[in-house]
Amino acid sequence: MNFNKRLAPDLYSSYAIEGNPAYFEKMHEVEWRGQLQSSTGGRKFRIKYYGELFTWEVKQQATHQEMHRRNYGNNFNGLIAETNEAPELIYAVDAITDEKILLFDYAIHGYDNLFNNEWDLSKMPQRNADNLYRDAAGNEVFEVVVSTYNNVDYEDEAEGFVQDNGFIRLIDGREVDIPFMQRNGFDAISIILYSANGDMVVIHQRELA
Repeated sequence: MNFNKRLAPDLYSSYAIEGNPAYFEKMHEVEWRGQLQSSTGGRKFRIKYYGELFTWEVKQQATHQEMHRRNYGNNFNGLIAETNEAPELIYAVDAITDEKILLFDYAIHGYDNLFNNEWDLSKMPQRNADNLYRDAAGNEVFEVVVSTYNNVDYEDEAEGFVQDNGFIRLIDGREVDIPFMQRNGFDAISIILYSANGDMVVIHQRELA
């Protein structure tokens, strides 16, 4: 079964599969979703990252706590976020082969980074993605699902993007076509992990426009 109506962002095209059908329920019209698989077929990963875990207080009311568990998982341990010095950088590492796959870099990926200078790359310190993510239950090996969302209709809004030569000019000088933007100009992202017993936990969410 083909769950996606959109093509994968270039970042994930070599590693995304439509694997476990349970991971593809209730997809949004503007969403692309993929399960991560390494080049050797591995689907179990550790998450290494640069950044900080962002948490917040949940009201001590049953309805609020249940909503939080439903949205972020029973073993939520914080969202990977930027530091004061630099944006977050997230990798998945194959649990068997140690193959390292880039999941997301807030310095370069998504709509904002294609058109705006969100971060001054010349002043950015070296980012070592050496933090190992563990959920609140201590799990560190997961299956990985990535969702991107594209609320911009580049065809309907072509007049605001496309130059006279038919291409869209990015901030780095590249000229790309509308299909490129439909794949890579996503304006939100979410990364969800599933532990061995099937528990879901959200580790990253970001709006990018």
